[in-house]
Amino acid sequence: MNIALKPELEKLIDDEVKAGRSTDPAEFLNRAVYHFVVARDLGQEFTPEEVDRQIAEGLEELDANGGIDGEEAFRQLRAYTDSRRQTRP
Repeated sequence: MNIALKPELEKLIDDEVKAGRSTDPAEFLNRAVYHFVVARDLGQEFTPEEVDRQIAEGLEELDANGGIDGEEAFRQLRAYTDSRRQTRP
């Protein structure tokens, strides 16, 4: 499969690979598509503007209230996704 990417997406992918967060462009795209499909299936599709807004809100909340331990955050996230899966038809 051949796909055409916008130059800014190619740069983003190259930056991810150079930073070591993905081993190569194919791995990055496979993971990105997988996460997109999971989010869509959970009913959580967001526009780039919505993502930026939610990140900004989260950072403001962290500044105001502090954060929680990473392990606790993942425990809560897993519980939330498990409950979402159980309520889906």
